[in-house]
Amino acid sequence: MVHLDHSRAGNCAINYTVTAITIMRLIKTIRLAWTFYRNFLLLSATITAVCIRIFWINRFTGFFGIFWCKILSLALTYYFINANKKKEYYYYLNLGVSKTLLWASTLLFDLALFLGLLILVYQLK
Repeated sequence: MVHLDHSRAGNCAINYTVTAITIMRLIKTIRLAWTFYRNFLLLSATITAVCIRIFWINRFTGFFGIFWCKILSLALTYYFINANKKKEYYYYLNLGVSKTLLWASTLLFDLALFLGLLILVYQLK
């Protein structure tokens, strides 16, 4: 006769449910951050493309200028989006995503993408 421990099976089901809920929340947060990032994606992509082109031509001689140009453009983007779209933050907040999380995730993603492209261009040339 086989004896099953139902408490262990119940704990396993609970762990699976908690994991599934956590993953669904993470996906929801990523989708909301992407929706927010699309507000300034074109501007950011244009500035990144210009910086990458300058890096392609000048290599490391203009790196610090390019890097600070990108940082300054991100700061200006933050200022203008924050000033012009204040009421949009309520939408994200009602869905469980704070303003800080939105900005931190999108700015870190944009900066990581920029640095990744710089490394790729350096490897290609």
